[in-house]
Amino acid sequence: MQSDKESKYQKWLKRNKPYRLAVVLAFIVVMLVAPEVNEGDAMSPTIESGQVLVVSKTSYSPKRESPERNKVVILKKTFAQDVSDDNIIARVAGLPGDKVQIKNGKVFINGEEYVTPSGIKGADQNMKLTLKAHEVFLLCDNREELMDSRNELMGPVDMREIKGNVLISVWPFSRFGGID
Repeated sequence: MQSDKESKYQKWLKRNKPYRLAVVLAFIVVMLVAPEVNEGDAMSPTIESGQVLVVSKTSYSPKRESPERNKVVILKKTFAQDVSDDNIIARVAGLPGDKVQIKNGKVFINGEEYVTPSGIKGADQNMKLTLKAHEVFLLCDNREELMDSRNELMGPVDMREIKGNVLISVWPFSRFGGID
């Protein structure tokens, strides 16, 4: 037989199940993902100004893993302050060890022209570099903006400065869904 104390505890557990579940879900959400509002046109047309994004809190390092090419990432605000008043959102174009060259209006990664999955290509600057073991080369989709690795203040980015990956857009509802 259950004691009166155990019975009360069981009733309490049953009565408060929705609240316990909400607390667990809130904890998971806070620890794994975060909302972010895009300000500016650097990632246009993929991400427009004012879009609300869900960002996974993914950390990278040379010992664990590097981000995937074409992944849209967000930089930590402390790093981004040199270039922007807000977080920087950009696409991973070059991975550690890649040779990046921009010439004649085209971007080349390891000798091959770089085009995003959505067909965005080219850039106006001229540069040539090889990424170190901990660096990635970021490009914004709006190549007229210099809020990426082409900016002298930013350059190639230490992958540990990446705050996370952009997962989905949740606002406006007309743009709800994954980010390519």
